[in-house]
Amino acid sequence: MKKYLVSFAVCLLVVVAAVVGVRVSAQTEGVGGELPSPNLVISQVQLGGAANANDEFIEIHNNGSSAVDLNGYRLVYRSQNGTNDVMNPLAVWTTSTILQPGQYYLVAAVSYDGGVAPDKVYDPTMLSVSMSANNGGVAIRLGANDTGTIIDSLAWGTVTNGFAEGTATTVPGNDNGKVRGLNGCQDTDNNSTDFTTLTPAAARNTSTTPNTCSGGGTTLFGALTANPTSANAGGTTLLVMTVIPAITPPSTGITVSGNLTQIGGSATQTFFDDGTNGDVTAGDNKFSYLATVDAATSAGLKVLSATATDAQGRTAPSQVNFTVNGTLPNEDPLILGNPSGATNNIANENNYLMTKAGYSLSWNRTRNIPNWTAWRLDSSWIGSANNGSFAPDTSLPAGWYQVTPSDYSEPVYDRGHMCPSGDRTVNQTINNETFLMTNMVPQLPANNQGPWVDLENYCRTLAAQGNEIYIISGGHGQAVDGSNQPITIGSTAQNRVVVPKVTWKVVLVLPNGTNDLTRASSRSTRAFGVIMSNESIVQASPWRNYRVTVDAVEYLTGFDFFNQIPKNTQEIIERRRDRL
Repeated sequence: MKKYLVSFAVCLLVVVAAVVGVRVSAQTEGVGGELPSPNLVISQVQLGGAANANDEFIEIHNNGSSAVDLNGYRLVYRSQNGTNDVMNPLAVWTTSTILQPGQYYLVAAVSYDGGVAPDKVYDPTMLSVSMSANNGGVAIRLGANDTGTIIDSLAWGTVTNGFAEGTATTVPGNDNGKVRGLNGCQDTDNNSTDFTTLTPAAARNTSTTPNTCSGGGTTLFGALTANPTSANAGGTTLLVMTVIPAITPPSTGITVSGNLTQIGGSATQTFFDDGTNGDVTAGDNKFSYLATVDAATSAGLKVLSATATDAQGRTAPSQVNFTVNGTLPNEDPLILGNPSGATNNIANENNYLMTKAGYSLSWNRTRNIPNWTAWRLDSSWIGSANNGSFAPDTSLPAGWYQVTPSDYSEPVYDRGHMCPSGDRTVNQTINNETFLMTNMVPQLPANNQGPWVDLENYCRTLAAQGNEIYIISGGHGQAVDGSNQPITIGSTAQNRVVVPKVTWKVVLVLPNGTNDLTRASSRSTRAFGVIMSNESIVQASPWRNYRVTVDAVEYLTGFDFFNQIPKNTQEIIERRRDRL
């Protein structure tokens, strides 16, 4: 089958080069340029302790002349040679958190045992992130991982991760800190000269006496964000350019213009700070535009940009990655059939078709899990992307409940991927999609971590052997407790998420090639299903113990799989018992 991935990868490399490799103005602070932060800086780090290797912290300082609301910022980490941020940020601020001029803020690991209490610990709902004591880097971003605007960054050791300003600083050693000069105010954009070793480290937080910095910023600063970061063709996204005016001399007459041609918009789109066109608060230097994705826009990664300009002739460009959902060329996982006749009509709320770059699904609004998820696998989808972070799916229709990671915070059930993360590692954008909560069902760990993952690994082995595999999976029924009561889970008393009684999967295998629908019509085509209990299952049991015919899964679910294959051939394929 013809692949989209070569051209997509080229596009992605161009984007990465733009985001990581070149600083054209203040919007890419710390990545290859020489422009100081407009306000927030990393003022100290401790990378480990002698008694506890994970005794780590990062200290932030507001060296600007105005208060900063941390809402929308995140603190991220990269390994020595990383080209993407580790997908579990050290901190994310989602509510108003005001940092006054000169004030410090301490983000510390849960194991931190210093004398000053942290203002925020590493988020305990995420996987633990441990910073290397020898080589690595951290950055303050406004917006999403990888594409959010870098406000300030610090790298230590020997690195090529793009976070070093000038030359990376040396490592501090156990229990010591790397501290920014002038109590956080020194910012020459050179890590090696701005930071010295403090023995031992002495962390500061919001209770510490503020240290205001003299002087004023001469740089206009702009940071572009998109909410949501993905949408279907015909959908909308709110673009917001946060502008930090220069102080010396003061910025006046600020305007923002965006280039939205990649989603069918204007190359000179005006952004607004007057309470219209999606702008929330007039006059707050957050210039907004509610953009509509043209219905003819192709699916895939798009780069949107905007530039702030003041009357003093200063400019600040910024850009953001945006994904248009949809089936990419020649990668339609439903080419062999849509098993439930799902549509993207919001009136069809319990069989609502959602198409992502890497898979498609039928969403059930009542059950808050997918009816099914479908994807196509071959070796071109496999790469080295990191695991993403679980997140709500903001592309659901307005007013629909968005399942959150905390809905699965009870201890019994895993967040069970339908399309596995391991099947979509070609790049980080694609991998992140698999962590959307619309791709999850509650699974017993013995199921999810046992025969279920065993089958996932087997399918990837088939792909490595030169095959392409069409896979559809889902959950059926509703599990019951010891009192025979239906089980639901959730973060509120409403417990919105249904726990399925069983999980199932159907698999169709073809040698790599073209014209898949025609080739799948061969009576020798291999296809099989599995049905696994989600109430009681032996984790160590092999997946083949649960193998059934495709017909058996159809009988269970009521779905009609592979219905584009001629009916006579389809019946032969689906009733045959798999012996391999």
